[in-house]
Amino acid sequence: MIRPTVLRNSAEPEIVIGIALKIFYQVNDWVDNSTFLDKLDFEYDAIGKQRESRSGGQAIAKYKPALYYGLLDVREDGAHRINDYGRRYYEAYKLGNEDERVDCLIASISNHTFGSNNPAVPESQSKIEPPKVFLVSCLLLNNRLSKTEYAYIIENLAKDKDYKKILVDISLSRLKNSELDISNYAKNNYRDDKGLKFLSDAGFFDEVKKGTKAIKEKYILKYSEVLSSLSMVLDEAITTGSSIINYSVSGMMSTNMFFLTALRTKPFVLLAGISGTGKSRIVREFAFKSCPEYLQDKAGTTPGNYCMIEVKPNWHDSTELLGYYSRYQFTKFVKFLVKAKMFPTVPFFVCLDEMNLAPVEQYFAEVLSILETRKHPKNEETGEVDMNMVKTEPIIDAQYFRELSEMSHTKNAQTGEPFSSNLTDRGIYLKLFEINTKEAIEKEQIAEEVGNRYELTTEGLTLPDNVVIIGTVNMDDTTHQFSRKVIDRAMTIEMNGGNLRNMFGGSKNLEYLPEEDQKKWQNAFSRRYVTADEVLKAHSDEAEELMDKLPSRLEEINKALKGTPFEVSYRVLNELTIMVGVMLDEGMKLDDAIAQSVNNILLMKILPRIEGDAEMFALSREYKTKVGVTYDNRLEWLKDIAPDIKEPLTDAESDNNDTEQKAEAVKEHQPTAKDKIQEMIDRLNNQEFTRFWP
Repeated sequence: MIRPTVLRNSAEPEIVIGIALKIFYQVNDWVDNSTFLDKLDFEYDAIGKQRESRSGGQAIAKYKPALYYGLLDVREDGAHRINDYGRRYYEAYKLGNEDERVDCLIASISNHTFGSNNPAVPESQSKIEPPKVFLVSCLLLNNRLSKTEYAYIIENLAKDKDYKKILVDISLSRLKNSELDISNYAKNNYRDDKGLKFLSDAGFFDEVKKGTKAIKEKYILKYSEVLSSLSMVLDEAITTGSSIINYSVSGMMSTNMFFLTALRTKPFVLLAGISGTGKSRIVREFAFKSCPEYLQDKAGTTPGNYCMIEVKPNWHDSTELLGYYSRYQFTKFVKFLVKAKMFPTVPFFVCLDEMNLAPVEQYFAEVLSILETRKHPKNEETGEVDMNMVKTEPIIDAQYFRELSEMSHTKNAQTGEPFSSNLTDRGIYLKLFEINTKEAIEKEQIAEEVGNRYELTTEGLTLPDNVVIIGTVNMDDTTHQFSRKVIDRAMTIEMNGGNLRNMFGGSKNLEYLPEEDQKKWQNAFSRRYVTADEVLKAHSDEAEELMDKLPSRLEEINKALKGTPFEVSYRVLNELTIMVGVMLDEGMKLDDAIAQSVNNILLMKILPRIEGDAEMFALSREYKTKVGVTYDNRLEWLKDIAPDIKEPLTDAESDNNDTEQKAEAVKEHQPTAKDKIQEMIDRLNNQEFTRFWP
């Protein structure tokens, strides 16, 4: 194994750029080391400073970072000369132009090598390109990479380990909160790589927490094509291609992120809006994107991980959804949950279409209650909490599955024998879906450790953690209004207009993806947190700030809503904390994650609860004096509290060069909380009554 050699230089930019590169810039010709040292002494004298070391090697090290990043050319006799990249960089440095410095570095990196051909580390014989390894890996791992993870990647690439497997190792270590196994050599030589400092000094990174960097969002959007084409090994393109980076980065920062953040916070989402805005379609799109080949239908119309349930106006109890208790009849919904239980790594989507045609609290009461019982169970063997599993109380009692097992009149069509009276979970699934021929059974790719359990007949049917329930609703005079109980237990997303086809790629959205892309989408819906405490534990460095800032933000909102039935409590705080945790996992800075999450919680949880006339929102003189505000209207106060959010571009919009069109398109898709509150204020002024829904 040939170990990579990385730059071991931590000189400050005032020295590397302000003095060393300045010398080359002013000479603008070849400079030998002796001349450079003389000029370096002169520059030090000019600022009243003495060189730390008189040795030539230590002094020459001052320009090595610039040489490492391709800002200097080198001649056979060892002389150096500034090149076009170096001139651009120095001029941008003098002007304090961060964007131009980064632009110059990206241009140089894309045409430059860092492995065995880099003159700043001539002792290296490795083909590995360390800075490019960091950039590509950071993007593929949700734009977040720690020093330890970086060291792990470089060390294992040097061992010729499969790059995809390396990324899987890191993803699993994050999920399990476990340590990566790296050698002492990797800890000492790669974990604190000074070679990345030059990029940091240029302003290319955000430090999301100590020892973990993320590329600034504006630079990802600007340079995604360049970064996605970087090769991490000389003469060997082992990167996984721009499609993954576009998904991990552009996709996560587009309107997709709004949906994914909601779904990863809670598995029950309401899509509300006027008819024809693509509410049910978007659920099918998610199913198509994440459906593995063994669950795909031949016609390509209905993914096996998708279930459409049309709500009827006459549903006034849960029997149509959950089944009848006298001689139990298993419904389509219950069968689908059993199926989801067989394939726990695949997201399953239930679309309750026109959910509010009937009173939701009547036919959906059991599910609403079950959602609130979600928790990470303890491992029976170790007694430790299993963060990879979420359990609920049973939604269907075990006795009905035992009765199904005991029914002996149904025979296996292949053998002619009755089904076993003690069915495994797999056996119950096969029986419910009447899969009883040898060929059909062989097609079912159910993992042995999943199918051979007896949970259905012993525990009953709990709500599988891989199931997402999405209700589509039209808010008009033909439908039922939602109570605060329902809104409290859901994440609400308003969909009213916008070119929704462009969100996910147009007419190709309802088609199955290649296996590699399926897996990316399957991982996108995984949920890590159920409680706020789990977020605090996972992000212990930010825990103190979270415990201070998040309650404070909700207390501000409650102060504006004091005396109304719209104040919020623990459930909203819990889900706000989870949403912040999701965003921190994606590499977002803490303050940005809090601002974006408060904006989302206002839109998804708080504003949908609010309705009333002018009297409801008026503030008394006494209360204004007591709390020290001058607002006449609660909504105006709430608007002032709402965070200022700059909306990110969607994928389609990022290809559009017209900035005005981009801004308008984004605004069409999803307003900010401030925008929505202003809409509610305008409605109140015009009609003397307002609510969240149009």
